[in-house]
Amino acid sequence: MAYIISFERVLEHERLMTRLTDLRTEAKTASKHARADTASPVLVLVAARLLDDIHRLISREPGARALQRIHPGHPPRNEALVTLLHDARLALDLFEWNHRAHDDMHDDDDWITLESIQS
Repeated sequence: MAYIISFERVLEHERLMTRLTDLRTEAKTASKHARADTASPVLVLVAARLLDDIHRLISREPGARALQRIHPGHPPRNEALVTLLHDARLALDLFEWNHRAHDDMHDDDDWITLESIQS
């Protein structure tokens, strides 16, 4: 069943997906070269901020607490960071699934938003 959200949250989802895709590419590259090494401080900082933004978007979603955060003072290894970012992608995919129409009356691309219902 799809749940109703504001169009603003749809835009935030799209923005976070773009940022996450870019960051995952960077993290995978770093992991290929230094899998067991601790991720770079800048990469960890950017990832932590992105994960915080994703948490804000999905905070009321089922299973939102399963998405781990990066703890200050305990930077992950490159390999673990790639896994965290993969999990974030799954969380955003679940958010999208929960807020899109899944019936014959709507296109598969239809988000269920307050604005679409009011128009």
